[in-house]
Amino acid sequence: MRLGVSTYSFWHFKGPKEKLESYIKKAYEHGFEGVEILVDHFESTKRSYLAEVKKLAFSLGLDIYAVAIHNDFVSPDPREREKQVRYTERWLEIAHYLGAKAIRVNSGRWRTIASFDELMEARGLEPPLPGYNYEDAFKWVIECIEQVLPLAEDCGVVLALENHWGLTRDADGVLRILKEVNSPWLRALMDVGNFIENTYEQLEMIAPYTIMVHAKTYYGGGEWYTLDIDYDRIFNMLRRHEFKGWVSLEYEGREDYDSGVKKSFELLSRYIKA
Repeated sequence: MRLGVSTYSFWHFKGPKEKLESYIKKAYEHGFEGVEILVDHFESTKRSYLAEVKKLAFSLGLDIYAVAIHNDFVSPDPREREKQVRYTERWLEIAHYLGAKAIRVNSGRWRTIASFDELMEARGLEPPLPGYNYEDAFKWVIECIEQVLPLAEDCGVVLALENHWGLTRDADGVLRILKEVNSPWLRALMDVGNFIENTYEQLEMIAPYTIMVHAKTYYGGGEWYTLDIDYDRIFNMLRRHEFKGWVSLEYEGREDYDSGVKKSFELLSRYIKA
């Protein structure tokens, strides 16, 4: 296993953002082997800008192993779904250019609950749009992923489907999408903090399909909630399933970013090296 950090660990959608260059340098300074870039931190998608990002990471000996995007395939409007397919394909091409091996993708959600804070208060559960149901949503998501897969394979970039609310709020939803699509270019991205109920049982269910792991930490208390994660149990599970990929820190605590990330690196390094 290798230990990396998501640039999300230095910015939680609140307050001013620093330049991506700063986050990449922080990843190096904290001792990580690689960096996962949150789409919000790209200041441009021009080839000249991306080349500078790629060169900076290489100069620091960092691997850009993944890009995390915000696609949403849950929409009754076929034009909106087509827009989301094109968006995902665009980021597949960018990830390929940067040398990333995966992009984080979501299923999407109904957005019948307005804000993410309110969604967290509802523990990720939201009602469908009037006139539609979850069967409709699974059909849309699976069709969209199937449209994206040929480019993913051509680019050599895996679609890493995260257990990230919406249809993937629980392991059953993740597995339904994985099994119905049935492609080696669609795998699971295990977020250890996103199964609020029956956490370890659900993580065990997706472990055989996992290509990458998001490791959550909550120093100073979580931004939205705090889980007491048993990393002994998590890493024993990963090793039992012969997982050898990237463990990507998503620090989600209220403590100062740099001190929280430092503590997280020290915690996770003990397990990576064990």
